[in-house]
Amino acid sequence: MMLFYRALLRLYPRSFRAEYGAEMTKDFARDWNAARPGGRLPLAMQVVADTLVNAWHAHLDITTQDVRYTIRSLTWTPGFTLTAILVGALGIGSTAATFSVADYVLLRPLPFPEPERLVKVWEDHSSRGYARIEPSPANFQDWRRMSTAFEEFEAYTGGSANLVGRGEPEQLPGATLGAGVFRMLGRPAALGRVLAESDAGAREGERPIVIS
Repeated sequence: MMLFYRALLRLYPRSFRAEYGAEMTKDFARDWNAARPGGRLPLAMQVVADTLVNAWHAHLDITTQDVRYTIRSLTWTPGFTLTAILVGALGIGSTAATFSVADYVLLRPLPFPEPERLVKVWEDHSSRGYARIEPSPANFQDWRRMSTAFEEFEAYTGGSANLVGRGEPEQLPGATLGAGVFRMLGRPAALGRVLAESDAGAREGERPIVIS
């Protein structure tokens, strides 16, 4: 039973055990030996209940003292306090940003079937100072016609559009896509349909859009 009581004392903070642990162990041993056989079970239950409550209060008291001491120390040195807060904020912000980028770029797979087979192709105009540049429409059509290494070639370009109507106008980010992009990525429409080859001939203002 003494081994169980010593294990129970570990619920208290270390500093509390170092100061009062030996005395508490002696008191429990005396009470345990003095108790009648029928009274030892209620004694053990009472000790467990008292330990749980008192250990929680001991941790709370020590934490409260530490917080008060920290606040007093930071109040005495406002310059150090401000510097510590700024450094901590910058560290936490940069760490969160780095993890977010790593999560999306390195850890999470792209939301497409067989993402390892997707390749983005550029033109190399290093002689003009542009190592990566989007191809012209004519070059893209030549690549599409002559390529034997790729299963499909599709084009897209980023952009934005102004949404007008009720309320204030709003600028929405988007992209102009080739009709086969959704087929190549293996992403059907959740509602309605994706773009088709016949949509390329639609007039300005009548071109279909896909909303994400």
